[in-house]
Amino acid sequence: MKILFVLYFEILISFSCFGQAEISRQDSGRCFAICGTPMIYRVENITAVNIPRHKKVLYIPSAFRLLTDTVQFASGDSVWQTLPGIYDAIDEKVVLGNGKTKLITKYRVIQVPSHEFTRAAKKIKEIKVYEMADFPSKKKVEFPASYTKVSLRKLVDSEIKEMEMEVLCIEKVTKKIIDQIQLKLEGLGYETNTFSNELGELTIDSLMKFQQQNELPIGGLNIPTLELLGINY
Repeated sequence: MKILFVLYFEILISFSCFGQAEISRQDSGRCFAICGTPMIYRVENITAVNIPRHKKVLYIPSAFRLLTDTVQFASGDSVWQTLPGIYDAIDEKVVLGNGKTKLITKYRVIQVPSHEFTRAAKKIKEIKVYEMADFPSKKKVEFPASYTKVSLRKLVDSEIKEMEMEVLCIEKVTKKIIDQIQLKLEGLGYETNTFSNELGELTIDSLMKFQQQNELPIGGLNIPTLELLGINY
C-alpha cells in the first residue's frame, strides 16, 4: 500500500508540474500529443571580410650612410722649439800631490743649448662620419582586404507548424525520469531546476531550446527528444 501511494505521489507531481503536452489520443499503451514541427536549419559556408581594404599613413624615418674621411689634426706650422745641449763625458786619471791617482769625469760640449723656430710634421687620420641620405617623410599606403571562411546556420522556415507526435504517457513521467532529464540537460550546458522533484519553468525552457537546436519536435516529452538525450523510459 505504501509503495502504491509513493508511485501515485510521483505521478501526481510530474503531471502537475511539468505541463506535458495535452494527450490527443492513446493507442495500445502509447500516447500522442500535438507538438511543433522541428525547426530545420541549413549551414552555409561563406567568405566574409575579415579586415576591409584601407589606407594607412606610414612614417619613414631619416636614412643615413656611413662614410670614411681623412682629416688633419696637426697643422705642421712653425713652432718655437728649445734644443737641449749635448755633452760627451770622458773619464780621465789625474795624479794627486801625494803620488796617488784619481779617476775624474770631464764633460765636453758637443752642442750648445739653443732656441729656434722649427716646422712640426703634419698629422692626419681617417674618421667615420654619418651623412644623411634621405630626410624623414610620410606616405599613404593602401592595404588590400583580407577574408576568412565562416559557417552560418540559417533557419529554413521560421513558421512553427503542428504535428502529432508520440510522447511519454503521464503515468510514466516519474521522479526518476525528471532527474534523468535535468542531469542530461545540465551535462550539455543547459540550466535546470535540479533535484526539485519537478520540471520547472527553467527546465522546460532549456528542454525546448534543446529541441530547437537539434531539429526535434517542439513541446512535451516527445520520444525523439528522450531518445536523443539517452533517457531510459
